Amino acid sequence: MRLRETAPWLAVLAIGLACFFAWRWLSATMFSRNPQYELRRVSIEPGYAKSEQEIRDITGLREGVNLFSFRASEVRERLLRTTPNIADAEVTKILPDAVEVVVHDRIPVASLCSPVLALDANGFVFTILPRDVERYRSLPRIENGAEPYRPPAGRTLADAPGTPTGVEARVMRALRVALLCDRPDRAFRLSNLDVSNPVYLELLTADNRLVRLVWEEISGDTEILRGLSMADDTLRDPASRDKTRFDVILSAGKVFAS
Repeated sequence: MRLRETAPWLAVLAIGLACFFAWRWLSATMFSRNPQYELRRVSIEPGYAKSEQEIRDITGLREGVNLFSFRASEVRERLLRTTPNIADAEVTKILPDAVEVVVHDRIPVASLCSPVLALDANGFVFTILPRDVERYRSLPRIENGAEPYRPPAGRTLADAPGTPTGVEARVMRALRVALLCDRPDRAFRLSNLDVSNPVYLELLTADNRLVRLVWEEISGDTEILRGLSMADDTLRDPASRDKTRFDVILSAGKVFAS
């Protein structure tokens, strides 16, 4: 009785297994072993972070590899995981025999206590390649006084709402100031941003003038822009030509120059 009951299920199982292995054989014949889908053209737009050959080595993409033997998403993830200087990458399969890779470099907007450690606009820490150090030498540098702050490359620093109290939060607020200050119509260009003072963010301009913003008063973009605008107006004023220090006090609506 039991044999009669299990026989139909065994037959179904056998048919299922047969269909599974038949499909695997058929799909391999049609796709993963089909010479029609072997790569004949690998197009790479490499950017600056890696050369075309380096990208080929990392991704494993080369002529003769079957197009169905890898996933484009996995190639992209491998490239991003192994190369922090790359912000994003597009990997596109083009049937029957081509792959296109477009690399987007991570763009530094400030250096961090060193000409080789940098931050992008999102606060991601990465190392500037030796061949690019001179190219980015004019970036504003965020410093922490006499105690250099050098977090490990490959992570994004955390911002904090309100008044920043830790070094990391202050660096992120200084980064925001640097981004909002980067306009061609500014009366000054930033050289250094020192986050070591617990009361003020100290901005050193390219012509060696010191602008100080109160941390407590620059909690958001609106306040930062207002402070920068006040500093702008004051530094443009001919009466401030001989002044070297400017304390921007938003609560008083004044800039005290000395």
